[in-house]
Amino acid sequence: MLEEQKDRIFVAPGLNWLVATLHDAEAFGYPPEAAEAAGYQHELDCAIDNLKKMKERGIRVLPGGDYGFAWTPHGTYARDLQHFVELLEFSPKDTLLAATALGGQIMRMPDDLGQVKAGFYADMILIDGDPLEDITILQDQSKIVGIMKNGAFHKDPGSGQSARPAELSETHRGTPIPA
Repeated sequence: MLEEQKDRIFVAPGLNWLVATLHDAEAFGYPPEAAEAAGYQHELDCAIDNLKKMKERGIRVLPGGDYGFAWTPHGTYARDLQHFVELLEFSPKDTLLAATALGGQIMRMPDDLGQVKAGFYADMILIDGDPLEDITILQDQSKIVGIMKNGAFHKDPGSGQSARPAELSETHRGTPIPA
């Protein structure tokens, strides 16, 4: 049924919650044995198997997540990208496209979001490294050289300083990005 509706629906699993609950929650009092007894390993195994099948059938699968727990803190969202590559066997390129271009589609703004293109919102990060070679580089905050929001730098790679709040509130939709 999902395949029949693949032009209308998206699937955004919360893989990192399952992985982190199984492997990282022990430090917070929830041991792996408890997570396995609750069925989380089985749930993860089923999710991996079925998400691979969905991708093969052309169903749009994109990173999603359940964050805000002690073992899945906000700001660690890039772990889902690693899971797409390592667990779901997406290529790094397909993973990045799922997170960006499909993100624009799921927000019903495919002509405004998710691509570096004239007329699109210019929200992006500049990384010191190549995520196509190593997707985990996106988890290393020290590798974030620049952050752009609405076409204005929040973290300017030229000055190394953050933009002033007034600069961030301005709308810079479609502002050309210097090469």
